[in-house]
Amino acid sequence: MNIKTLKLFSFIYVLLTLTQHVHGEIQSTIPIIQLQYETLSRDTFSDARFALIEDGDTLNLPAQIRHRGASSAYYQKNSFAIKLLDNNEQKLDTSLLGMRSDNYWILDAMAVDKARMRNRVAMDLWLEFSTKPYYVDLEPKMCNGYNGKFVEVYVNGDYNGLYCLMERVDRKQLKLKKLKGNTLNGVLYKSVNWEGRFFKAITPYDNDSATWMRYEYQYPDIEDNLINWKPLYDAMLYVDTASAEEFAEGASMKYDIPVFMDYYLFTCLLSARDSRGKNLFLSYYNVNQNSKLLITPWDLDHSFGRMYNSGEESATTAFAWNDQPYLRFKSEIPQYDSLLIQRYAYLRENAFSYTSLSQRFDAYFDLFEQTGADAREMERWSGVDGITLNFAEEKAYIDTWLDQRLAYTDSLFAYHSAESSFENTFSEQYSSRKVIRDGQIFIVRGDKTYTLQGQEVK
Repeated sequence: MNIKTLKLFSFIYVLLTLTQHVHGEIQSTIPIIQLQYETLSRDTFSDARFALIEDGDTLNLPAQIRHRGASSAYYQKNSFAIKLLDNNEQKLDTSLLGMRSDNYWILDAMAVDKARMRNRVAMDLWLEFSTKPYYVDLEPKMCNGYNGKFVEVYVNGDYNGLYCLMERVDRKQLKLKKLKGNTLNGVLYKSVNWEGRFFKAITPYDNDSATWMRYEYQYPDIEDNLINWKPLYDAMLYVDTASAEEFAEGASMKYDIPVFMDYYLFTCLLSARDSRGKNLFLSYYNVNQNSKLLITPWDLDHSFGRMYNSGEESATTAFAWNDQPYLRFKSEIPQYDSLLIQRYAYLRENAFSYTSLSQRFDAYFDLFEQTGADAREMERWSGVDGITLNFAEEKAYIDTWLDQRLAYTDSLFAYHSAESSFENTFSEQYSSRKVIRDGQIFIVRGDKTYTLQGQEVK
């Protein structure tokens, strides 16, 4: 980027300088990202330049870029995957906008979302309320989701609109145990197709293939030649074949049930039907230490009253999750239903309250309005691909939908008051965690302690 261009963008940035409080955190005015490239492909990375202007400072780096997305590839507003490089064109890890230090970033175009914020609001909510995974004591810096910040993007000098600059869900984010030599430890799988549904129609796996059923192998890297579908296969097979007694006794040692429970309530509240089998990650912290299966949400554009194609979705759309392992949780784990109701009641008075949810949207709508980003986005993209943008109308639509959806989910979970002892009840009965004592790892479940081999420690 030449000096004249940098000065122009710095001037634009100064004009936009405002601040906005989002749930106690100060978000800077919408920073600017400038991308320059000659070619763009979905399959391969091309050379590019990346400039980020924030608070009057400019970061200007070489980069590699490609178009990203599956269904989003059909929309004219492109999403991007970006790899940052140093001046010697080597991989460069750096923190952007207060997020984690990394070289690989995502610019989410949010092309189907008429509010341009559903994915971000949903993930903000998830990160605030969801139960921490069972191994958080071992990895306190792990994040079971992804952070993101709104930016405005210019492509080859032309305004390209509002984007969300996002972290990735990967081994680093989840703090899964690294591969050591040829020893497999942490593993990560990504669901990319919802047709098979969740834990349905299990087929034989092939460790020579990077895909199985509707999952993609994410970690270790394919290049390491250590593809291993067995951990995920075993988790599915256990649901399919374990006796009722075995499942009631052992499920909480094989699945991170508190997180699975929160994921169910979360996707039900949002009516995130596209996330029932697609748009999620499954992982194991360490397959060599009796790890539990963890679930992580991803790509939540289909939520809060809009579908994957931007169409309206009724606030009373049913969400009867008839997939495994939820059917077995419900039918065979003692008190699971009552604990689900208690958990909903607790959240309903806190993160799931109408006021809390609407304020999340209000904060971002206000940010867009006060910086003029909403007007620029409408001018650039309204009507493209048949998607009309009107932020004021969409805000009113979301407010009404939230009110109606909460009434619907209240009826599903028999919500009347916040009288709930969920926090203690669930952790005492069905949650377990790993602790380190005298250099050894033990499993604590209720008031009992076990070795990694399952032997109780007296």
